[in-house]
Amino acid sequence: MISGALLDSRLSRWYSEHIGIFVLAAAALVLVIHYLFPFLDGVILGTVFAYVGRPVQNKFNGRRLGALVATICIVVPIFLILGLGMLEVANQIIVLAHNQESLRTGIASSMGQMMEGIPPAAREVVAASLQNVAGIAAPIAASAPVFSTGKMVSLGIINFIVSIPVCYFLLVDGEGFVESVIALLPGTEVGSCRKYIDRIDRILSGIFIGTIYTSILGSLIAAFIFYASGLPRPFALASIVFVAGMVPFLTSWVVIIPAAVYRYFAFGMSEALIFLFLASALIYLPSELLIRPYLVSAKSSMHPLLVMLSFLGGAMVAGIGGFFLAPAIMGAIVGIYQVRREEEEAEAKAQAACRADGAGE
Repeated sequence: MISGALLDSRLSRWYSEHIGIFVLAAAALVLVIHYLFPFLDGVILGTVFAYVGRPVQNKFNGRRLGALVATICIVVPIFLILGLGMLEVANQIIVLAHNQESLRTGIASSMGQMMEGIPPAAREVVAASLQNVAGIAAPIAASAPVFSTGKMVSLGIINFIVSIPVCYFLLVDGEGFVESVIALLPGTEVGSCRKYIDRIDRILSGIFIGTIYTSILGSLIAAFIFYASGLPRPFALASIVFVAGMVPFLTSWVVIIPAAVYRYFAFGMSEALIFLFLASALIYLPSELLIRPYLVSAKSSMHPLLVMLSFLGGAMVAGIGGFFLAPAIMGAIVGIYQVRREEEEAEAKAQAACRADGAGE
């Protein structure tokens, strides 16, 4: 082990000898971060995709071939789910913006059919209230800032495209990049640093692999069931299932329950119960009770509450990038704490064994 005084001496000598290079490297790093900041979401997404695709890559002997296949297997389903969902949402917004009067009439007609058993006076009050809500919502949709929304959507598409090569090259050269970073750290014990990195890597693998695999499976099954059930905008609903499935405790219930309520009003109690049973058995049970517990518990030791708060808090603060970056930061903190606690416990056991040997002599 390196003593504290010797370590401080080595660090001081390293900085004094390399201060110029260190300043230039820091300035270059700041400039790179500044110019690449608009693509931060793409870099984070690519890193998450690389974690998720690593088990697929390990099935192949060739690193580059495995990286290519893994990237395709991860990116294509996500692109289909989110892309089709965004198209349906965009089409619906356009329809609402250009058909305000027919929207109000349609809502009133549909609610009138669903509330046939309700007394006429109460029915008129509910219908009038819904018409007022539609009259408020439709102009808001029509007056939405199209330019800024289009810019945000365009940047999101660009970031998704950027995430594809980031995922591929991290799968190919990710380990070498980590080794290079460790080698640049002055006064670092490679073995000790490797313990922390391996623990953090295991935790992040559990978080991202468990959540993404669960979400992909649940959303693909949901898209098929929603389409077969005749629900409107099935791919948009499936994309919501995908996003909700990445957050523990939210899962697919945020879509299944409202869809069952819609089926109740549209087709009756029996159809609603059949849909609720099938959706729960085919969407929720396989992903949430089989895949997520197995993958997450096998690799990650983070409490689900920490994972949920990290996902939600990161999304509220920094959007898509924060949605994945916050759990990664939390996983790094938990990993460092776990390794440090294990080291302290090992030191305490060693000291106790030394005291026992001294007392025996």
